Amino acid sequence: MDIPSKIEELIKERERKLPLVSEMKGKIAQAKQVIEKLETICEEAGLDQSDKFRDLFEQNPDIAEDLRLINTKQFNGAYDEAVSLLNKLEDRFSRKEIHISFVGRARQGKSLVMQSISGLSGDIIPASDGADCTGTKSVIINKDVTEVTAEINFYNRAEYLEIVNKYMKDIFEDKNKLLSVEEISKLPVVDLRNQIDTTSAKKLALFEQLVKYIEHSEELIPLLGMKKNVPAMDIEKYVAQYSCKDKAQKYFSYLAVKVANIMCKFPCEQSGKIMLVDTIGLGDTAIDIRERMLETVGKDSDAIILMTRPDSKGQKLEQDDIDIVQSISDKMTADYTKQLLFWILNKVSSGVGKNVDGLAEIQKRIKGITEDDITADCMIIDCFDRKDVEENMLIPILNRLSTGLPITDELMINEAADQIKVLYQEYHNIADKVGKAVLATIDLDTKREFRSEINKTYNRMTNSIRNLYLSEPYGKLRKNACEVLKKAAEQKLLNIFKNIPEKEEILDYLNNGTINQHNAYERLTDRIRLNIINDFLELNVVLHELVVQMKNNIIHCLADENEGGLKYIITESVENVDEWLQELISKFNSENKYELISEALEQLLKFDLRMESFLIYRVRGNLDTIDISLSEQPPEIRGSLAEKDIIASDIVSWLEHNLETVYKNIKEDFKTLYNYPNTALWAVVKDFYDRIVYASKGDFTVERAWEYFYEDNISFIWKDKYGEYQAKKSVSQYWDELINEIRKYDNKKQFCFMSKEV
Repeated sequence: MDIPSKIEELIKERERKLPLVSEMKGKIAQAKQVIEKLETICEEAGLDQSDKFRDLFEQNPDIAEDLRLINTKQFNGAYDEAVSLLNKLEDRFSRKEIHISFVGRARQGKSLVMQSISGLSGDIIPASDGADCTGTKSVIINKDVTEVTAEINFYNRAEYLEIVNKYMKDIFEDKNKLLSVEEISKLPVVDLRNQIDTTSAKKLALFEQLVKYIEHSEELIPLLGMKKNVPAMDIEKYVAQYSCKDKAQKYFSYLAVKVANIMCKFPCEQSGKIMLVDTIGLGDTAIDIRERMLETVGKDSDAIILMTRPDSKGQKLEQDDIDIVQSISDKMTADYTKQLLFWILNKVSSGVGKNVDGLAEIQKRIKGITEDDITADCMIIDCFDRKDVEENMLIPILNRLSTGLPITDELMINEAADQIKVLYQEYHNIADKVGKAVLATIDLDTKREFRSEINKTYNRMTNSIRNLYLSEPYGKLRKNACEVLKKAAEQKLLNIFKNIPEKEEILDYLNNGTINQHNAYERLTDRIRLNIINDFLELNVVLHELVVQMKNNIIHCLADENEGGLKYIITESVENVDEWLQELISKFNSENKYELISEALEQLLKFDLRMESFLIYRVRGNLDTIDISLSEQPPEIRGSLAEKDIIASDIVSWLEHNLETVYKNIKEDFKTLYNYPNTALWAVVKDFYDRIVYASKGDFTVERAWEYFYEDNISFIWKDKYGEYQAKKSVSQYWDELINEIRKYDNKKQFCFMSKEV
């Protein structure tokens, strides 16, 4: 596999998804803005001191109470979580490289294996068998450069102060919080030491770290907020705790470094666009090491490598390592770790730390754990051996990424889509409650005012549908042949003869082993029957288009502003007929009183015309002629096996003859069936009309259901006239605009992320 090209392809595929993430963020931000406007009104209703809505609340006192009861807390929580997940996707898809993070306890070999991959030495990537050596997060980027350089990014003043105050809080609880970085150097070390709980080893260790910040504050504070580009010879001073050549030479600049971005060309040509992310080893006395490691894993990782150097004295798994895996699984999900967490056992073949004899048993135990979907793989690698690291660790991991990354990207997309589904439901719940408050503004006087409009609209709509089945188009076409189907079917009839094979093809059959003439004819006719059936099944497309056109005709009667006017309550385009009907049905399903209407719409929605229901069995019945299993006598084919040319000619003749019979029989059968689509479409329109005009349950009629529905939606269907009417009653226009805006975003498609249904 060309790994660099595959990595490049993965990066480009991610870039193509970025606009969809940004678009989704924009859509939910619009919904959030609407909710914020509503929150303002709810707050004013609760305080009973709204100038804008005083008249509204006075005329409709129930509205203020309904608004007080609307709680947006769950929506806001769902929104924050959705934005967080979308931001993670945005960060992930914006990367120009594939990020591989190294995690684990201190002194397990992380830095050594990174040296082997990058070709860098210990004075750039700190590594030691002694005390903790890595001082800060380092990122090593594979770039086509001739010299090694690093961009050193320092904490800003606020971030640095937060770190020091965290030490202060963990050591001294809530005492002595600092307000500025300048106060750090003035902290009295001796007095503070005397305040420590000496029975706490953890607090004593943290204090020793804090002392470094105090004693070196004067040299560190000037660096805050800066970026520095430094040559290879100076990198160690910013990322290490001491010199790799002389441990007595201490460094402290790392305390102020947020991240060091190191650029170099990796020796492995198959590396491609990758980035190695080093983390401080767990067990270092710096504060929040585990939290910082998990933050790196969550924000900066496409793959995670857990480094472990097993003890030479025993064949056991360290609980700390198992805890690290569990923490990462909790952070990234078990599905993620199954694809992209690799557990590396650092092999030491000789010397004091020799552990090679027990590694196979440890690996076996780890792979036993991985059966429960904990890690992607476990490998035994000699971190000192660059060839072993490259061939047996790096390249296999990069190969795995080519399949694992798209899977984990999809997992994260689905997680975001599921959260956006939750967000939509919370928005819908709020919109539903607001809708109930809106109904309070539509009092008896308002309904009387619009009674004439409602009656005219209902009559125009139903009369338009009535005209569809009485005259144009289905009334006139009802008893006529469907010309569209007839034309398409006639082409399928002609296609029957295209199934006759060339003589050379038949000879190929006859020359294949010991096949005889009847075997060849049978195999050919078996294939031909399926070809003919499949070809005629393609008429389903033609039939479905006829149904779509019929539904579209009805929808225009329902939706048009000069007829039913329902387009004002539906966000879906009328061109998407099934989606439009589904959204309308959801409106009617919101109340039991609309049940008769929703039943009519559901009947219309589920109707379709298919070949299987009235034509395909006719085709199948007329294929008996070319089915040896159903024929009383097979065709008489001349010639012996030595006269294959004669046999082939006879088979062609028989197929021509029999397919001519098939053609004539199907054509004759179809003559009486071409009017079926027009008849069926007419019947559906007539049935729909009857259901929306004459249906009833007990004393409750469908006409009354329409009246109720139009009354409940006066403010949307007759928006302008309703606004004028409300203005006369001194009701705020702002209220009506907000209600329409809330209704606008109460739409599943507004919350549909990357085609995942809400």
